Amino acid sequence: MLVLAGMYLGYAALYMCRATVIISGPAMLDDPQLGLDKTAWGALIGWGTMGTLVGKLANGVLADKLGGRRVFLLSLAFCMLATGIFGTMSGVLYFSLAYFIALFAKSAAWPSMANLISVWYPKNWRGRIWGILSSSSRFSSLFTTLVLGSLLLAVSWRRVIATSAVITGGVLLLLFLILKQCPADVGLEVVASSHGADQKRPHPLDDATLSQALVSFARSPRVWLICISVMCLTVLMEFQSFIPIYLQETFGLTTGIAAITSSAFPIGCLISVLAGGFVFDLLSKKKRIFVLGGMMVFSVLCVALLLALPTFGMTGNLGLWPALLAIMLFGLAIAPCYYIPMSVFSVDFGGTHCGVLIGLIDAAGYLAAMAFDFLGGAVADGVDGWHRFLTILLGVSILGAVTLPLFLLLDYRVEKQRLSS
Repeated sequence: MLVLAGMYLGYAALYMCRATVIISGPAMLDDPQLGLDKTAWGALIGWGTMGTLVGKLANGVLADKLGGRRVFLLSLAFCMLATGIFGTMSGVLYFSLAYFIALFAKSAAWPSMANLISVWYPKNWRGRIWGILSSSSRFSSLFTTLVLGSLLLAVSWRRVIATSAVITGGVLLLLFLILKQCPADVGLEVVASSHGADQKRPHPLDDATLSQALVSFARSPRVWLICISVMCLTVLMEFQSFIPIYLQETFGLTTGIAAITSSAFPIGCLISVLAGGFVFDLLSKKKRIFVLGGMMVFSVLCVALLLALPTFGMTGNLGLWPALLAIMLFGLAIAPCYYIPMSVFSVDFGGTHCGVLIGLIDAAGYLAAMAFDFLGGAVADGVDGWHRFLTILLGVSILGAVTLPLFLLLDYRVEKQRLSS
């Protein structure tokens, strides 16, 4: 429980650093000393996403080699420092560099947690553990949008970002004391669970070298399908980087109110991932196809609703509440699909190389998100920008509604074949 609490709190702090920059977007665009527009904002976010992409490729290997605890603490330390530096910068180049470093450091958290989960928890618990940890970022995003977003009504965006860096430093000190690498560090032994999920059971990749593991990943159709699916889902999740600015410009909100109302997205995500991990563990692989596939179809309808609002003349205060409802339901639909299948699959299929696998899958997602960040900001800056922006999002959501069920179907067939043999 202490390990779970430590990972939860640590990832919340890391995500808070990212979310603080996002909610500060409208205030930064309104700051005449910075001279930012939506194209520059999209580029800034894109460079941060590139930091995540590079980090996913490098940090997965580090987590497997050095251990999850050590890399997780380093992630917190560097993210805290880079976020603090971001708050003192001026100019797109310096903002982009600091944000790149912050998200490079943050990207180490998920592979680190995969390493820790593979050691601490039996297989039949992993869905709920990942579900709980996934809610950490959503809780953090909610806290950031409501609490730190409210601070934007009273203080400058620089002070808000400095506040998140100070909080992260406090969390780092606490985790240094309570987070442990493995059960043996506190005198515990790993035993088989009552459901037969023995963590000491040999895994096909236990004795594989890194290169052999990479070959195994490359030959797996399931790995390719989950990569394509996560690429779509990461783009859909990246919509949150534009939500405060979208709400401000579409519905005429102030910067502080835009930051606060953007909490609709993390509220939806938080609700679904808290329950989603437990439900995921209870569902058979066959039922997961229909449940998660249905949620992806629902996400398509949410984006379609956002696109349709201006057509029906629902702008200003008249359209705000339907838009916020659609954004909340959109987050509710995609969050479990984004976090849980990929995370559980990586630990189960990757074995001792789970950090590398989860890093590779995440890197594929962030490669797509990086392209979306650069493109999305430029599109939103053009004529009829937000309509075109949401049209792109709709196309991506449709592709995701096809690829995730295909992955789940193939995963079900592989499991069925394994059991029959």
